[in-house]
Amino acid sequence: MTLKNLLAHAWTRALALLLCAVVLVSMLWQSDEAREPTEARDLRGPSEPDGFVVNGRYLSFDEAGNRETLIESPRIEQFESRHLATMIAPKATLFDADSGTPWTLTANRGEFMETRDIIKLEGQVVITRPLSGGKMATLESEQLTLDNDNRTAYTDSLVTLTDSHGVTQAKGMKAWIDDRTLELKSQVEGRYETVKSSQQ
Repeated sequence: MTLKNLLAHAWTRALALLLCAVVLVSMLWQSDEAREPTEARDLRGPSEPDGFVVNGRYLSFDEAGNRETLIESPRIEQFESRHLATMIAPKATLFDADSGTPWTLTANRGEFMETRDIIKLEGQVVITRPLSGGKMATLESEQLTLDNDNRTAYTDSLVTLTDSHGVTQAKGMKAWIDDRTLELKSQVEGRYETVKSSQQ
């Protein structure tokens, strides 16, 4: 029996038509089916950021609408699943709640943990704050954590404080920004200049 004769039979034609219809319906059904998206993280790898910001600025305000913190960085990389942003060469300005006097923090790199409102700074961390008479006080360390909710800054690393009276070194410290108080933890050593009176 030839193919032509086979197709001439009504039941064979009906079966072929039914088979074509099933294939067509199957193809249409699959094209409308929602496809599971490929995770962007899987495409770029787990160590790569979800996005980045060039010359980024982060501002936070208190309940009265006054500026509390300004953070700037030439490059901020965001990792959404970890609620984390990493910063290159971050510069933070913290404003005193009463006087509005700024404290300035700089570092080589930083991490902002969004859910806890904490910034970890590493590598040549320097805090500068103005003193009376136009002088400046500085604090230097290799690591510092800034807790914006509690308005504190702390570290367990070696710190060096320089002010108008001399230089103090210690291992670990905690600072309360709004109270302008500082607690040194251990191994505290200081060098201070004494005021010399002139005799004639």
